Amino acid sequence: MLENHINPQDLVPHASNSEVGGESRDRKGVFKDGGRCLHEEQKKELFPHKGGEEMGGLEYELKKQYQLENPIKLDPKTATFEQVAAHARRWQRLSDSTIKHRLRSARRMSKHPVYPIDFNNPSYEQFIAYMNYREDVEGASGYALKNDLNTMIMFLRAYHIDPRKWFYKLPIMPINKKRILPFPETVNKFFHHKYSNDRYENALYQYLHFHNFFIGWRVPSEPCAMTINDVNIDEEGRGSLTITETKKHRTKRTILPGKFILSSPTYKSFKNWIDKWRPKVENQYSGDALYLQPSGKPFTVRFLGRKLSETGKQVWKPFQPYDSRHWCAVALLIKTKIETGRWDERRVQRYLGHERVDTTMSYIRYAEEYYYQYPVDWFAHALKSHKNGRVKHEHLQCKCCTKTSRFSGLLNKFSPYDEYGLVGI
Repeated sequence: MLENHINPQDLVPHASNSEVGGESRDRKGVFKDGGRCLHEEQKKELFPHKGGEEMGGLEYELKKQYQLENPIKLDPKTATFEQVAAHARRWQRLSDSTIKHRLRSARRMSKHPVYPIDFNNPSYEQFIAYMNYREDVEGASGYALKNDLNTMIMFLRAYHIDPRKWFYKLPIMPINKKRILPFPETVNKFFHHKYSNDRYENALYQYLHFHNFFIGWRVPSEPCAMTINDVNIDEEGRGSLTITETKKHRTKRTILPGKFILSSPTYKSFKNWIDKWRPKVENQYSGDALYLQPSGKPFTVRFLGRKLSETGKQVWKPFQPYDSRHWCAVALLIKTKIETGRWDERRVQRYLGHERVDTTMSYIRYAEEYYYQYPVDWFAHALKSHKNGRVKHEHLQCKCCTKTSRFSGLLNKFSPYDEYGLVGI
């Protein structure tokens, strides 16, 4: 019985042979024989942190489990769409919105009535036949074919198949330079049109269109990503918006709009929305989303895009959700022309979050044409209803051409910043 227990004397350090001087003490350890006399059970009891082979086995299992959950190469015969999506997110670094879009395309491609694509047994010949049929018979555009090609490439990379061996030359895609924008009087109607008999739903789309036209963010993904914590307003009504750019892997940038957008009590400001309208439907499903459906649930990107398109067409037939961003870019350029006498593309670039200044420069041609037709501050005119025709416009033009206009705070002269510094520079 005693041999299974530790002798208390074994835990006492070796004593010296004399109180002063004499032989030195054994400093190698506090156990006789360095603990070699201990049984295995006793060692485990005293040294639980020394796992030995057990710890090595655990690390191996964890590593193996991680590799199973995040394989860098998928077996096409057994891989599911969900596994390909996880691979695209983890190893191909694609954004969630891109992955969702390509998975929808993959499901459509797999159900093609003539040349369905079997993603569990991919065949180059089948893919070429599918693409040729789409182009020659169905008349698919170059952009649609490019989307199908990118979808196939996502799956090939997940299977470790070199996409370069699946050569396909896309047709020449014409550059679409058509850009029709509503004039300020029409934009004003977006803010007052009756979209629904339900008071909250009617206010919801009035506010959304107001914010979309004056902020100019990427619709519908960036409004969907907004939370109430992204709106910062101080006691003076000043503040900023933090926008999550889902297109850029959820990079965050900050802009400083004018007070009339942030906190005005008379316009459809963010403060009015958060204080007066959002609480009417907020519930346990709302989270901190800025915009809520009448059910209290946050919007999905696809649903918000469809609703904005439907409601916008009630006011202006050619409307597409992204028109609000194009309109904001042109209106801001016109505003800089009125205030400074030149097109300040850098100022507009920072406000809209363009990565390259060339993107902003492409709007100048449209701004020149619209400015020639309507040389006034488009923002000031969009905020007012114009019932007296051109006379009213001329009166407003004199006011808004000055730098002390009440709307001059729309495009703040301070550069917006993202988490890592200046945006797009």
